[in-house]
Amino acid sequence: MLKILTAFALPLLLAGCERYSSLPQCSSFLDNGQPVDLLLDANGSALDKAEGLRWYRCSAGQRFSNAQCVGEAIALPRQDALAYAAEFAARAGQPWRLPTVGEMATLKQNHCTNPALDTRVFPSIQITNYWTSSTSLNGPSMGCTVYTFNGNSICKEVVTQKRPFLLVMDAKP
Repeated sequence: MLKILTAFALPLLLAGCERYSSLPQCSSFLDNGQPVDLLLDANGSALDKAEGLRWYRCSAGQRFSNAQCVGEAIALPRQDALAYAAEFAARAGQPWRLPTVGEMATLKQNHCTNPALDTRVFPSIQITNYWTSSTSLNGPSMGCTVYTFNGNSICKEVVTQKRPFLLVMDAKP
């Protein structure tokens, strides 16, 4: 019985991985031109006019210099990431915050993976789960993250896990 179960389960398991293996890596898929949907500035932000958002192009803890992210990205528990964003906003005098799951979804590149974000916009994005400000329906001990490899979200991440995060703010009209 175990052999029969294995014979049917293994191909199904392996077939599930195929959906990502057939997509090219975004770093090789995207051309070197200007990203179509986002306007980049020299200060390290990317404006998404369609969504009304301004993204900081580096993970929190890094700074943008000479078209690249410099320094080490920080990984914090969710509550500390929210506090970091609030302090960063206060010091910068601009309303930076953690993005929602829906806002992160607007960055997803549907035709490539590893990472599923445009590496011309986010040159040092890590392949890992990134915190969002979205809350989980699974209780206060869980939070929502986006896995940058494929852009999928999950709201079952333990909030004490240390994860990197991006910063975003509503764009001024």
